[in-house]
Amino acid sequence: MIYKKDYIIKILNLIKSVILTYFKIKKNISDTMFNLSGNRALSFIIILMLLTDIVVLFNVPFLRPVLTFIFLTFIPGMLILEILKINISNILKRIVLSVGLSVSFLMLLGLILNSFYPYILKPLSLYPLLISLNILVTLLIFAAYKVNGDRLNIENINLDLNFKSNLSSMVIFPILFPFMAILGTYLMNVQQNNVILLLLMFIIPLYIIILIYLRNKISNFTFPFSLWMIGLTLLLVHGLTSFNLIGRDVHQEFYCFQLTLENFHWNLFSYYDPYNACVSITILPTIYHVLLNISPEYVFKLVFALIGSIIPMITYFVFKKFIKRTYAFYASLFFIFQIFFIFLLGAVRQEFGFIFFFLAVMVYFDTEIRDIAKKIIFSIFIFSVLISHYTTAYIAITLMLLILITPFIENLVLKRKLTFINLDVILIILFLTFIWYIFAAQVQFESGASAVTATVSSGGNGGSSVASSSGGSSLLLAVFGIGLKSTANWISVIVNDLTFIFIGFGLLSITWKFKYYINKIGLQYLVGIYVSILLLVTVVLFPFASQLYGAERLFIQLLIFLAPVFVIGIISATKIIRIPRAKHVVILAILISLFVCNTNLHAHFLGTPYSPYFDNSGAARDEYFIHNEEIVAANWLSNYGLNKTKINSDLITKTRLGYANINSNSSFLLENVTPSGYLFLGYANVISGKMYKSDGELRNMDNTTAMNIDKYMHLFLGKSRIYDNGFSRIYY
Repeated sequence: MIYKKDYIIKILNLIKSVILTYFKIKKNISDTMFNLSGNRALSFIIILMLLTDIVVLFNVPFLRPVLTFIFLTFIPGMLILEILKINISNILKRIVLSVGLSVSFLMLLGLILNSFYPYILKPLSLYPLLISLNILVTLLIFAAYKVNGDRLNIENINLDLNFKSNLSSMVIFPILFPFMAILGTYLMNVQQNNVILLLLMFIIPLYIIILIYLRNKISNFTFPFSLWMIGLTLLLVHGLTSFNLIGRDVHQEFYCFQLTLENFHWNLFSYYDPYNACVSITILPTIYHVLLNISPEYVFKLVFALIGSIIPMITYFVFKKFIKRTYAFYASLFFIFQIFFIFLLGAVRQEFGFIFFFLAVMVYFDTEIRDIAKKIIFSIFIFSVLISHYTTAYIAITLMLLILITPFIENLVLKRKLTFINLDVILIILFLTFIWYIFAAQVQFESGASAVTATVSSGGNGGSSVASSSGGSSLLLAVFGIGLKSTANWISVIVNDLTFIFIGFGLLSITWKFKYYINKIGLQYLVGIYVSILLLVTVVLFPFASQLYGAERLFIQLLIFLAPVFVIGIISATKIIRIPRAKHVVILAILISLFVCNTNLHAHFLGTPYSPYFDNSGAARDEYFIHNEEIVAANWLSNYGLNKTKINSDLITKTRLGYANINSNSSFLLENVTPSGYLFLGYANVISGKMYKSDGELRNMDNTTAMNIDKYMHLFLGKSRIYDNGFSRIYY
């Protein structure tokens, strides 16, 4: 204890000496040199950088991950905003821009450092990262000072919040939500106690109702901040369920991250796959892990939840540009209550694709940002989409290029003028796309080209060959209630179908009053709406497309344009039936129903356990909750029994084997033949006595679709149990 105390005192004395030395140097610098006198923001940034260096080098517990996360995630972007002289008064809008630019900065820094291999054998290790980060941030500080002089724009920001007001509690209260999520998931993980999580699921809708009731009295700060807290809460509930990763794609993403982390170098050809070409799941988590020194899994579960929580605020600022703030709040809730947002940490590369795409849309339609700065930031975010996720980038570039050429076509058709508006931005996007896909990530281009070819081919035969087998088309059939068995599933379908109906009402209303909405919303955003509808229709007409990307993934990406249409649809519907005053009640009823259905709260109380969060059993819990013993068994198989022998498992146990970098075969269950090689059983097989053989079983809330393992005992004939830890078994 004495040693630890002395160690802490030495660190504090060192920090004190560094700070005193800094102020001594600062005082003696002449006015013609880099003098920061009177600039509190730059002084704070320099001190924070020095403190970050100290806590990283001395590996100070708690302070290292906290201070380093704040520095990495906010400071570079904030300095870039100052250099570009972007004077945005809304502090939350400034935060989301700072976070987006900071993460872009880190990914670009990682790419540049990685290019020095083999001159630097481990370019993404601690010292190369820390040294280069300090150099670049110092240059940004110097540039920010030269551009702005003694005072940064951030010092003029007004919080727009009076904590002495009685309504300040509406801002303070949602801060409890993330802490309830952390405590609730912990209790559920260790004690299977779901009381706090269920309480949280009731409190969030109640808080929203009260917030809307007080909508005319609260500050402008309250709506976006509450969205931030609610979004973070939902991401944490998902991410912190189980002490291991939870989801499907995330396991392969984590494998790609481990390949980069193992060598502190990103090598696309070590695993030539579109996943491994995504910087968001290779270089970026490596930087955060190396500098924060936290568990690799918690980079994905916690750090990326904190970053992803800004998405609801981004959507709010986009929507608020076109509709009133209360309606923008509704539209953002509609977005974050989508099931794919709740599951977003299960597809991290897509999370970052969404962040940068939505930021690009926000910047493009923002009137506070001057033209040159807007083009620079917009181009940065579009390139960040490219290097984050390939499919999100395909959709994003398609939409944005059509929006960018709209002014050119409008002037040509209506004014008979040949004006090359946005030509420079279009050329930049095409150039960056060409450079990335041809020279850096050709595997993603090849994957995209083959996907398009397959989609076109399926259209030639009506899509019949894939419609019956594709998971995506099964989901589309569920929209019409086909293949559903449980009451909970029927309720979910009805609620979700209602949202589509109201989007249809909104589209009809916009089309009917087209001139009005051109003046209110603008032609370019309307183009985004109509193109989004066209893309959704394409998924319905070509079922193979929904298998390749997923209808729910496409839908949530397009909500950056369609969520306001949903709100407009309800407003229009209430006017048609002559109860316009009921619009808030109808919107809240639909949104809360959507929340209840997509968190599977209704299924829980109807006796159909389908939530991986607050149910102890059920298909979703079996799939997503990974026990440590299952990973131990997978590692044992990797270390002692693999020898290039075929590994077999059911559908959900594949993710457990992924922790040991093992690919498995699950088709033997469909073929109903005794498999050759190893047979790996996980918790759901051993303890729950269930086997899962098709993707459709996991999407259906009716647990009778999970087959009893006794029906497959004939597949074990001739095999011996060679490993058993109580939760997992291995046969050979």
